[in-house]
Amino acid sequence: MHSVALFLYTLLGGINFEEGEWTLVGVSVPNYAPHPLQQRFSAFLVQDKNILKQMQTLWEGSSFYEDYCDYHYVLKLYEGRRLRKTFKVNLRCGYITEGVFSYTFSSEWLERFSAAFRPVMWSRVWFQRNESLKPAVSALLEAPEVFFYEEPEPYLFGGRCIIAVDSVHWRVDRDSLYRQVCYQVIQAFPPQRVFVRPYFFFLDDRSLLHFRFEVFCDREDFERYGRKLPLTVGWQPHIQPGEAKRLILVGVNREKFFAYVRAWQKRHGATSEIPD
Repeated sequence: MHSVALFLYTLLGGINFEEGEWTLVGVSVPNYAPHPLQQRFSAFLVQDKNILKQMQTLWEGSSFYEDYCDYHYVLKLYEGRRLRKTFKVNLRCGYITEGVFSYTFSSEWLERFSAAFRPVMWSRVWFQRNESLKPAVSALLEAPEVFFYEEPEPYLFGGRCIIAVDSVHWRVDRDSLYRQVCYQVIQAFPPQRVFVRPYFFFLDDRSLLHFRFEVFCDREDFERYGRKLPLTVGWQPHIQPGEAKRLILVGVNREKFFAYVRAWQKRHGATSEIPD
């Protein structure tokens, strides 16, 4: 009988926790079958490098193909305050998801480190006007204890468009492709006036990959520099009329959030609507 090789994926592989400052943030999310850990920690952070290195050694999972359960926690790994990885973990069904791939994950792999969890407050803030986003995000970028649940950079610009890279061989190095796309888009704009990130990709029936990228910029820059890009969706503001945008902020409650924004506006002489 032939043996079956089990390929394990190291969830925190390739990270040198000895260099820089690292923080793992966990935020509890609603689940039809809550886990006891959620009752103890609505949100937590881990900054002890020894603990992070232990997690790195332990967290090795094999591919998991039945993504059928809701999640209990979203785990965010930051280098400094820059978001590097996002995982979603189900502690009862025993798997963790990164992007579109899922891997086996024992609840004990998280529970054993709970003594090192430091509870942290978090809040949701809704915005109804695009003009409110940039001052709020700028203010919180100056607050060292605040971690953004999502990348904050897009909200330093007025909106986004979407561009396409189509019919790429399925074996392409996606990281290299992303760097190339970023370089080409950034070269088309003045310095510091655009931000690019992957949006999604799909495989067609010819085994060719098709990629979509979000390009964030202000409308006037899009009109002048962005129209020559391979667009699939033209420029749109973050918030359409009648809609609202939610930001999740870890490390700050609503009262501290408002205090930070007002202080930033006072320092910079800015005026803006305070979000609802």
